[in-house]
Amino acid sequence: MTWDNNKTETWNQASDAAWNQGQNQAPVQNQGASIWENFETVETSPQRNGYVPPNLDCNVKIIELKTIHSIKNNNRPVFVATIETQGSPDEGQFTQRFDWVAKADERPYLQNIKALVCAMNPQGDPRSFGRELMEAITGPDQPARGKIIHLRSEQIMTRNGNEFTKCHWSPAR
Repeated sequence: MTWDNNKTETWNQASDAAWNQGQNQAPVQNQGASIWENFETVETSPQRNGYVPPNLDCNVKIIELKTIHSIKNNNRPVFVATIETQGSPDEGQFTQRFDWVAKADERPYLQNIKALVCAMNPQGDPRSFGRELMEAITGPDQPARGKIIHLRSEQIMTRNGNEFTKCHWSPAR
């Protein structure tokens, strides 16, 4: 196809070959073929929220709690809390969404996950928050959706010089 400066041709029409190729099939590269051959069959990854930045000190709303196996972390289980800041548009504050990601197989992260759960239910007995509760709040029904809690985040330097954002969870203020 040649570029038509008069815009009389439609440039995004799918070819018959593309319609006949399976969606999950990888594009086939023939020698001498364009690198863009079968580009229309390439699927994109979903957009993700940014990570929680340091220096937040505000109430946040729980949007979703889930567990996934992270390819980045060698297929380890991770807990993801999608949260939304609660701001007042009258004061020039607007809501933002962030993901808090915690490794679900290391004790310090499990303690922080439990702190988040305790912040959602401050009258509850933390010793009663076990497997059944965690599977329920990270499951498809999402009973924690909409709960408001407080988040304070700070930048921490590790012993080996890396930085990470530490989140402190407490009941809403």
